[in-house]
Amino acid sequence: MLSIVFNIIIYSGIVQGIYSALVLIHTRLRNPANTYLSTLLIVLSASILHSVFIAPYLEQYHQDTLLIKEPFILMVVPLIWFYVKKLNEPQFHLSRRQSFHFLPFTVVILIGLMFLSHNQSTNNDEQTLLHSFILSISISAFALVQYIFYLSYILKQIRSFKAKALSELSNTENIDLTWLRIFLFTFLTVFVLLVFMMVILIHRLNITYFNNIISIVFALAIYVLGYKGLFQQTILPVNTIGKLTEDKPSFESKIDDQVLNRLLDYMDRQKPYNDPELTLTSLADLVSIGRNQLSEVINSGTGSNFYDFVNKYRVDEVKQLMQNPKFKDFTILAIAFEAGFPSKSTFNSIFKKFTGLTPSVYRNRLL
Repeated sequence: MLSIVFNIIIYSGIVQGIYSALVLIHTRLRNPANTYLSTLLIVLSASILHSVFIAPYLEQYHQDTLLIKEPFILMVVPLIWFYVKKLNEPQFHLSRRQSFHFLPFTVVILIGLMFLSHNQSTNNDEQTLLHSFILSISISAFALVQYIFYLSYILKQIRSFKAKALSELSNTENIDLTWLRIFLFTFLTVFVLLVFMMVILIHRLNITYFNNIISIVFALAIYVLGYKGLFQQTILPVNTIGKLTEDKPSFESKIDDQVLNRLLDYMDRQKPYNDPELTLTSLADLVSIGRNQLSEVINSGTGSNFYDFVNKYRVDEVKQLMQNPKFKDFTILAIAFEAGFPSKSTFNSIFKKFTGLTPSVYRNRLL
């Protein structure tokens, strides 16, 4: 009964992967990164096909040749990296140089074909067996190094997303990194499989259900990535990302005090922070200051990033409204919305960050 359930999951994963890939290709205009995600889903489906149909055949008729348990693992991580990069940098395009990320997979496939081209009598040659074993270990070791290498870049990319959001947006309510964490979890799951595979090779263990384990994990990954990917937008606005990558402030130049005073005066008089969707770009347009110059003025002139700079004004506005008799019957949340905060959770965390108190405690102390 259990094997029937596993087979349903595995075979459905193949169908789901191909179907989701086709749907994502048609929705690539909504999210330019869908091209890479659809390719990843096809690779995962191909991996399941390899594990279920091709690998058992090779193990039956070429037991002593180079048996690469799962060559498609070498394609999974580069595709995850390209997807994450494209998701947040829509201007990114795969160049001929970057196609070398797939070179390890190509080399492994060629080596596997070379060994399989030998006749059955060669399988009994001890030297061939030794070379096959050494190559299998070397390929698995290389795959482990490859995963560690990409992991460092993916973590760096996630950290950079947070920094970009704080430098451009005053409201990060819609900046959800859960999707990137799902990809990271998928990445680590495949990594664990790779370590498991390494142990099997070193100890020359014979685990009959190893291919099924890979297939089930990849099938579950297809379900999650295919479903979530259909609804995932770029994490930061496209025009924002382009400016963030191309228009970096120069902190070596001297801050113009007149520009800083003009900014602070505009913030006090016009209160643009009341708009919960205020961004660095929109504020630059309102104040008639270059975006690059405004970013430099805020960072060097006030010692804050854009996110903290704007939300400090919102907190001060809330504190003033709490003391205003006209707002004595307003709830704390209503006052927060009046000041430009987008939600209760964001308001509570930011207010406590700048005052050290919760909004309710602060208001009670005013009574």
